[in-house]
Amino acid sequence: MNSLHNLKHLACVLYLLGVSDAYCDNWPQASGPNANWKVAGAAPIQWNAVESKNIKWRTKLPEGGQSSLTIWEDKAFLTTYKPLQSNEQPSTDIVGYCLNLTNGEVLWTVELPGSVSFGTAGIFSDATVFAPVTDGKHVWFFNRGGSVGCYDLNGNQSWLRVYKPHARHANSQAEPILFQNQILVVEILDKDSTLELNRDEPVPEGIDSKPIWTYVHGLDASTGEVLWAETSGTVVHNTPMIGQLKSGEWAILHARGGPHHPIEMPYGLTLTSLAPGKEGAPLWSKEMPRINPMINNHWDAERIYSLDGDDHVILDSTTGRELARQNIRTKVDRWSYVPGSDARKQMHSVDLPGKKPRLNTYHTNIVVGDWHYFLAHDLSAIGRVNLNSGKVEYLDVPYQLAVSPVGSRNLIWKASEAIPIVVENSRGVNLMSDKRSTGTGWGHVSAASPILVGQYLYFPVMNGTVYVIDTQSTEFSEKALVAINDLGPAGTTWTLSSLSYVDNKLYARTLKEVICIGD
Repeated sequence: MNSLHNLKHLACVLYLLGVSDAYCDNWPQASGPNANWKVAGAAPIQWNAVESKNIKWRTKLPEGGQSSLTIWEDKAFLTTYKPLQSNEQPSTDIVGYCLNLTNGEVLWTVELPGSVSFGTAGIFSDATVFAPVTDGKHVWFFNRGGSVGCYDLNGNQSWLRVYKPHARHANSQAEPILFQNQILVVEILDKDSTLELNRDEPVPEGIDSKPIWTYVHGLDASTGEVLWAETSGTVVHNTPMIGQLKSGEWAILHARGGPHHPIEMPYGLTLTSLAPGKEGAPLWSKEMPRINPMINNHWDAERIYSLDGDDHVILDSTTGRELARQNIRTKVDRWSYVPGSDARKQMHSVDLPGKKPRLNTYHTNIVVGDWHYFLAHDLSAIGRVNLNSGKVEYLDVPYQLAVSPVGSRNLIWKASEAIPIVVENSRGVNLMSDKRSTGTGWGHVSAASPILVGQYLYFPVMNGTVYVIDTQSTEFSEKALVAINDLGPAGTTWTLSSLSYVDNKLYARTLKEVICIGD
């Protein structure tokens, strides 16, 4: 191992310990080395998975799953379900995989038990939804159905923590974070509680629901022991994210609210300390009754970026005080699709269709420079809002890319014409537990989070289409959309997994396979 490699390894370890904002050659957790889905580097812009163009290798998986890939040096980690014979079979146990990053060969597997079934290929979650976490010496696998396991990089178990979650609480994108020898996870507080509440009804009077609220927990990475839990609560469909204040104090931002009467109250945002001796203590909380919590909680030392009803909101990181508010549905600029062509026309100060305050395809938001990007909810468009001026822009994109085995490309612009997905694993077993899984992957779905590599944004959607945006384009028109790629044949490709990036290559996974994308 040369000295440069040693330095990069040390830099990544320092970041995971919470003492450095480092760049590294690994992808140690779902949100990457900087815990924000953003990294320096250069990745392929165009590829064709159907024809295997710019595809280095692909590994067929015997069963489906949702976790993205975690990567350390020459190894990649992911999870699948234990092989099933039908979508009606109880789906509780999962399998953790270690692959050879050079060729995709399976090096070893481990099984993690579960006690609660969440259904396979769900559009909001399943038992395999969390990506593994690694520090280069150990890897932690997570079964949303009720276990967390720690293993060395040869697959030897260090510890296994088994618990019984409540079926009501099916986290979708609350990805675990490794921080200062702690694993930050979102779990129900009282694992032994027998209290059951209907998710579509408010909490009855006289019932104390706090023991079955979900909270950010800190687990001892060495033992799995619960060290602390925050006190404000976190709704299951939120993505807490860590960062540093101007003072240097580390904290985690998390939210409460959303549909189906979530029980964590009051609805709003909380910034919780991660400082030694203060872990779990709220630094501030802000009530926001209309908050959309189904986002990635991007923030920095100065500002917090969130959605509240029809508005994009910016808050002060230190105090939670509101700094700016901008409606992102009305009087926006839009490059609108021209029916019968693949062209777009620019429209100024127009209103978007739709009435409900659902502005983004859930979890597809990411802050890059002066812009906050997201996939729209009620139409197939990529939106962005300027963090300084409040300017709002939308760029229409097709719902789906269909590539034929001989290379012809069909861009599908109408949702009604999109090719429905046959939700099957590589063995042809039907994994559909929710009929909405056959849809386009836009709108009402906990979608894959986009990643930024260098200046390019990669947005994957459930139907296997990946949009690539040049964030340095001079205008937000079709010029900014530098590529539309596929992860397999339209109608048989299904994924809710974010891409991962290491050493000029992208890594994707679908229900059927893992794909290494490289020029």
